[in-house]
Amino acid sequence: MLTRQDVAAAAPVWARDVLAASSRATVTHAGADAVYLDTGSDVIAVVSRRAVHVPCALQTTLTSMAELSADRRLPRPGTPVPISDGRILIGDQRIVIGRMIDYRAPAIDARAAATMAARLTPAARTLTAPILHELPPPALDSLLRAETRAADDLIGLGSGLTPLGDDVICGWLATLTAAAHPCAGPVSDRVLRTAGTRTTKLSATLLRRAIAGDVVPQFCDVIHALTSSEPDGQRVDSSVRALAEIGHTSGAGLTLGLSIALDHLATRSYCP
Repeated sequence: MLTRQDVAAAAPVWARDVLAASSRATVTHAGADAVYLDTGSDVIAVVSRRAVHVPCALQTTLTSMAELSADRRLPRPGTPVPISDGRILIGDQRIVIGRMIDYRAPAIDARAAATMAARLTPAARTLTAPILHELPPPALDSLLRAETRAADDLIGLGSGLTPLGDDVICGWLATLTAAAHPCAGPVSDRVLRTAGTRTTKLSATLLRRAIAGDVVPQFCDVIHALTSSEPDGQRVDSSVRALAEIGHTSGAGLTLGLSIALDHLATRSYCP
């Protein structure tokens, strides 16, 4: 039974399992809509109803993370957070996991990739253009060819909690995983070996989730729009725009990764 101090949260199964095996976490970042916790193995976010539901998020109905404390102060980075029986104690509230949620991208038929790419390109070209100058063209070409060195060239590239290069790889990995494509394997292996030392802990967690096929809901909406049996350019445009507007560059990076992955699926039937 929930008490006055309990806050119900919806969570992915893997996050529930991580918390069940943990006794303490540390705050790595806190904002009005999300508090990020380092559990040692992964970063897990507790988010408000307004936050982007990243694949490592525990979704609550709170309007602000300030509601976690009676004095409405956000926890500072480095603050220890006790975990008991999978329940997270933050400020004056206890986060209790109830409903399970699935962040996996919908399955993609690789045979439809050319059609999907053609539908995506008009909107994606405009929305990803502003970030292209931040990324080395040879690295993007390597990603198109599914070369493992693309991970070396892109992981950790860019500023922020999730560097732009990581976002691009996340979009690419999630797409190839959704298509059950074998080229995802070698790049995934390289990411798993290097992400822990080359990027932020949050981004490394999201890269691992992308390898499992987990994405933000807006990414799923784009896939659904691109695979609709009744083509609707307006639906594609609006869904791509909603994805690209996530964060400063994160959504645009995910969009670019999706675009490169679809081009790979449409034009290449082999792995390096």
